[in-house]
Amino acid sequence: MARYLCMAILFLLLGPWRSMAFTAHQVTTDARIAFEQILDLWRAEDLERLYERLDHPAAWGWDYFAERMVYASRVPACCWEKLQDVSVAARDADYVVINAKVGFEVEGVGTRFVTRDFHLRRIDGIWKLPMNDVLTLSKYNFQRIPRKIYQRTP
Repeated sequence: MARYLCMAILFLLLGPWRSMAFTAHQVTTDARIAFEQILDLWRAEDLERLYERLDHPAAWGWDYFAERMVYASRVPACCWEKLQDVSVAARDADYVVINAKVGFEVEGVGTRFVTRDFHLRRIDGIWKLPMNDVLTLSKYNFQRIPRKIYQRTP
């Protein structure tokens, strides 16, 4: 009887740790998938859906974002060059840090790689990347010819 009681107590004590480990694994997996989806939207130049997946200050609205993205000089690369050497660390259930080597297609040069940390937050159930990361990595330049003229339909 004492043996069963000890096993029951041990199970009760270790139960929460197992569920926390599963949750951390699930959080990191979900965040990595979301990060890849964000890169795919960016590559496809689906700016409206990309904008919805970005965390941005209220002052940086749609017009601010679209105006810069049409002057982007690089986009994420395709396939195996897109994302390499990925490690994901969950800080809590709604915040992760992804360290990865991301490939970018640079006009006239080819693929260049950037290794850095990306901080994703889950806001209202959606993993979001800071808009500033996308704008910085896109290397927009107002002196170049725009990729396309993009107007949002109301």
